Amino acid sequence: MAVPLGEFRCPISLELMSDPVILATGQTYDRPSIQRWLDAGHRTCPKTKQFLYDVKLIPNYALRSLIYQWAQSNGVDLKEPAESYSFSVSPGYGTVEKESLMRLKTIVERLVKSLSDNALQTRSESLKDMLKLAKESKDSRACIVEAGAIAQILPLLSCGVSLTEEIAVETLLELSMDDENKVGLVAEGAVDAILHALRNGSMDTRVKAGMTLTSLAMVDVNKATIGSRSDAIPALVKLLAEGNTRGKKEAMNALCSLCMYPENKGRAVSAGVIPLLLAFLTDISNENIERSLIVLDFLSTSEGGRQAIGREQIMLTLVSLLKNGTSKSKEHAAAVLWSLCMNNKKNTSQAFKAGALEGSLILMQKGNSRAKRKASALVKAFEEYGREQ
Repeated sequence: MAVPLGEFRCPISLELMSDPVILATGQTYDRPSIQRWLDAGHRTCPKTKQFLYDVKLIPNYALRSLIYQWAQSNGVDLKEPAESYSFSVSPGYGTVEKESLMRLKTIVERLVKSLSDNALQTRSESLKDMLKLAKESKDSRACIVEAGAIAQILPLLSCGVSLTEEIAVETLLELSMDDENKVGLVAEGAVDAILHALRNGSMDTRVKAGMTLTSLAMVDVNKATIGSRSDAIPALVKLLAEGNTRGKKEAMNALCSLCMYPENKGRAVSAGVIPLLLAFLTDISNENIERSLIVLDFLSTSEGGRQAIGREQIMLTLVSLLKNGTSKSKEHAAAVLWSLCMNNKKNTSQAFKAGALEGSLILMQKGNSRAKRKASALVKAFEEYGREQ
C-alpha cells in the first residue's frame, strides 16, 4: 500500500486525513482528532502550544483536494466528509433556496474547471465571472472556496497579463472579506502569491494586493505569518514610497494592521518606513497625517522605533499637531510624544521647549479617554522636568 506524504497525515493521529481543518494558529489537523482534543477541554494548539482564543475549525479545501487526488491515484478508499458543501443543506433554507444554492454550486464547479484550462484567455474569462459571483453574497464566496478555487486562482497572480493579475488579486480580496476565509487563504499559500503581485504587478494590482494583506491581517495569526515573509513589509514600504495616492493610503493601512504585532515593528523600522511616515506629517491631507501618526504610534512603543523617530528633527511638528491637528491627530501625536519622552530627559526637554505642555493641558480637558491619559502623562513628565531645572 502507498505511504501518504507527511503533510497528508494528521499531527495528532498520524493517520491520513480525510477532513483536514485549520485552527486559528494556522495549523491543520484531521477534524475528528482535533475535535476530540477540544472536546476534552484543551484550549491550546497541539503543535504550537499557543492559546486558542477562537476554536473555530476552518476546512482546508486545497489540502483536502490534494489528499483525495492522491487517494484516488493510489487506490485508497476515503469517504467524503459529511459536512462538504454543508451550506447547501442548511435547515434554515427552504426548497427554493436549496435549489438556488445547488445551481450556484454547479456554476462554480464549472468555473473552477475552466480555471485549469490550458488557454489563458479561457481562464481569464472564467476568473471575471468568478469575481462577479464573489461580490454577490457570502454563500457565493463559501461555494467558491469549497470548490477548491483558491489553488487555481493563485497562479494567475503571476501570469504576466496585467488585467488578469489585477482581477485575480481582487477575487482574493473579495473572498477574504469573510472571517472564516482569512486563515484558510493564508494556509493555502495566498501570501506568497499576493506578495509577488505587490512587488511586480501594475500599480492597480499592487494597490489591491495591499488591500488584501490588510484584510488578511485582521486575524492575529496572519499578522505574524505575513510579517515573517522577508519581503512583505519592505514591499509595502516601497509602495508607500513610490505609489500613487491610493497606493500610499493602502500601504499605510496594511502597515498599521501588521505593526500591531510586536515583531513586525522592528521589521518596519529596518525597512526604512520612519522617514516616509514623518514626511506625511506636513501633508495637506488630514487623512494622510492621521494614518501616518497611527503607524508611528505603534512603532514608537518599541525601542527601535523610538530611536529611529528620535533621530529625526520632528519634535516641533509633533507639538504643532498636538495643538492644532484633528482630534485623532492630537491623540496619536500625544501618544508618540509620550513614548519619546518616557524615561528620556533629552526628548522631554525638547518637547517642553517646543510648547507641548500647553497642548497637553488643553488635551487633558477636551480629548478622548486615551488622549487624556497620554496628555496627563506628558504633563507629569514636564512638571518633573521643571522641578529639576
